[in-house]
Amino acid sequence: MVSKMILRAAFAAAVVGGLAGAGAAHAEDMATASMLANTCNGCHGPNGSSYGPATPSIASMNDLYLTDTLIAYKNGKRSSTIMGRIAKGYSDAELTAIAKYFTGQKLERVANQAADPKMVEMGQKITRDLCEGCHEKDGYVAEDYPVLAGQMMPYLRNNLADFESGARNLDENPALSAKELRKKKGKLQDLHEKFGKDGVEAVVQFYGSRK
Repeated sequence: MVSKMILRAAFAAAVVGGLAGAGAAHAEDMATASMLANTCNGCHGPNGSSYGPATPSIASMNDLYLTDTLIAYKNGKRSSTIMGRIAKGYSDAELTAIAKYFTGQKLERVANQAADPKMVEMGQKITRDLCEGCHEKDGYVAEDYPVLAGQMMPYLRNNLADFESGARNLDENPALSAKELRKKKGKLQDLHEKFGKDGVEAVVQFYGSRK
């Protein structure tokens, strides 16, 4: 009887110890991801909500999209000013952990960006015609593509200018299928040809003014 009681107690202690160890390991993993992500906060804002005019918010992004983007920066498959150099300092596993961390953070649209109401109205019409198929619900949804609603206007302007000039090449995006690539190129071409510079600015002001 005594030996059975001892065995049961030992088994229970082992189970509890195992659970505690697993919990500690999970907490350590989370702490590591948080520590890795701290490096990003200087540019992308606290927990990924940007205050910087030319830096995107990355909180609540789709983790697969963000992981692919970070690894593309690291491998030189996506052009950048500084992100390529930063990403090379991390392993693919660390970049994946960083992406998952920011996916779990709430996006805070912290900036009140001045916008012309007429441009915003124009921008809404354009985006619902050209952009809604990917950047759904006025740019708030982050299912497969980045959130655009509430991003800093200088960042949005810079990216649209880079797409137009070819500095940012959609062909270099490994996450896009051939169909998606044709669609995006066509929509960007329509934006410039049908609506011109005013249309581009209207899109920027519409997305940037979202709260």
